[in-house]
Order: sequence, then structure tokens, then C-alpha cells
Amino acid sequence: MTEGQRVKPGKDRSKAWIYSVINPLLDGLRIEASFLARGNWTFRRYNRNLEFIRPLQALVTYQSRPNWDDFTTSNPPVRERVDDHEARREDLRKACNAAFEDLIEVKEFQNKVAECLSAFVKETGAEPASIFNPNIKPYEGVAEIIVNNIAELPDHYGPHLFWSRFRDDLIQFRRGPQFEFVDQAGLKLQRSNDDLSEELISLRSDLAAEYDIPWAPYYDESSALAGR
Repeated sequence: MTEGQRVKPGKDRSKAWIYSVINPLLDGLRIEASFLARGNWTFRRYNRNLEFIRPLQALVTYQSRPNWDDFTTSNPPVRERVDDHEARREDLRKACNAAFEDLIEVKEFQNKVAECLSAFVKETGAEPASIFNPNIKPYEGVAEIIVNNIAELPDHYGPHLFWSRFRDDLIQFRRGPQFEFVDQAGLKLQRSNDDLSEELISLRSDLAAEYDIPWAPYYDESSALAGR
């Protein structure tokens, strides 16, 4: 095989690639794309990582890692897009972390969060510990929400009502070069996601057509009955 050229697999190997590598990757990329389209980077302050924008290899089961190695080694164009995606993901993670670290050091922001929280407690009678985890500073919880550019929180989240009440006051702190870097990195990852998804869908289609393979495994009841 010359450098950059795809290996031509047989039927069984193609099925292994489609079912244990391509399909899980596409499933994960679709979830990722849904967050990227909303500008929600799923950044988490407690581990400084992106919860639902995962490293691609993590989308493949441990038992299927040999198929992952085979697939990426045998398909250099896909490997290039995978590497690009992982680089863009890391750029976004670093940008989110930098924006978060900068924001939580802004005294005006810290004071504004404290002011809003005090007003909310007086208005509602809620306990501060029911709004934010008592083990963190409230402004850190708000900073995570701001980094992720979240308009509305799910009802079961502790800060849901607080954020609905004071979102417009607090989202104004989402400004400046650090947040521009975050959003630019997110757009680059979104393009990388689109390119990789298109490449994987095309390759799956080609392999399925060449070897008459379904795009996903299925249960054939008639075959099961015939085997009895």
C-alpha cells in the first residue's frame, strides 16, 4: 500500500469496520453536532473537560479497539480527519478553560453573582445550597453556564430558576477576546465534525454497496426459525 492509499478490505472486515467503528463514531458525532449547533461546549469546571464532546476513540468499545486501529491505519484520509477533529477539540477545551479561569478572577463578576444570588434568596426564600453545590463558589457555577453559552437550564438543575431570573444580567460578562477564541474554536470543530461525518457516511455507503452489507446489524426472524 502506498502512503495515503486506502486498504481494500473483504466482507467480514468491512462489517467489523461499519458496526464497531463507523456507526459508533457517527452516533457520537451526531450528539456532538447537536451541542455544537447550539454553541454549548459542555465544558465542566470540575475536570476542565468537555463532557459530551468526547475524544473519538472513547466512542468505540474497548473490545473493538483493534478494529479502530485497523480502520484508522487502513484509511489514511479518515485518519487525517480524525486527527484534525481531535486537534480542534483540544483547541476548544483549552479556550473554554482559559475563558473560565479569566472570568472567575473578575471581581465585578464575583460581586454581581453575589448580588443576584442574595436578591434571589430574598425573593424566593430558597436556600443557597439548593441552588449551587455548597462545595463550590456560586460564581464558578455561573461561570460554567456562561462559558457554555446556555440560554435555559433544564428544570431539574439547581440553578434553573436563578438563571432564568438573572440570565440577562449575568450573560453580559460573556465578552472579550477569550470568549471570541472560544466561539471561533467551536466553529472550527463544527466544520471538522461535518467533514469527518461526511467522510464516514460516504465510506460506509461504499462498503455496504460493494459487499451487500446492511448499514446496521439486524435480527432476521426467518433465519432464526429456519435454524430450529
